[in-house]
Amino acid sequence: MRTENMDQIDILSGLKPDSEVYRARRERPEFVEGAELCRETVLAPRNGFGISHAMRAALAARMARLIGREDLARAYDLMLEEAGSDDELAAIAAAEDLSSDADAFTKALVRHADFVTRTPRDSTRADIERLEAAGLTNPQIIALSELIAFVNFEARVIVGLSVLELVA
Repeated sequence: MRTENMDQIDILSGLKPDSEVYRARRERPEFVEGAELCRETVLAPRNGFGISHAMRAALAARMARLIGREDLARAYDLMLEEAGSDDELAAIAAAEDLSSDADAFTKALVRHADFVTRTPRDSTRADIERLEAAGLTNPQIIALSELIAFVNFEARVIVGLSVLELVA
């Protein structure tokens, strides 16, 4: 039940258009619009730098599952279906282990997304060097980092707004 003025964060937070939290969020429309623009930019950019829209959606669904946000993961699953899923992407999205024949590039994307989502504090330069060794370019590393940051940000905003909506 998506209305014209509600975004994914509103919907998954359980905000109602007549609630105080919804209205408070609209006091800063640049944040609401910015989150939507960021979602579009990191998930379906004009230049994907070799990381497809489908791969981005699969990684986003996976990260949401690792965080424990099945609702958010399902939203990304729908995006993956629209972008064109396959067995490997479905396994990534489901947070399953990769098959042994997955290529080094895919393994690096998944490993890094998992690692930073689970233990961001433990990230070091060596993790970036591991991505480079797997063949990722600087633009690809930046694109992956943006995706990881956005999904983790979005999940935490949804949790915070959900709590606020419950106590408001």
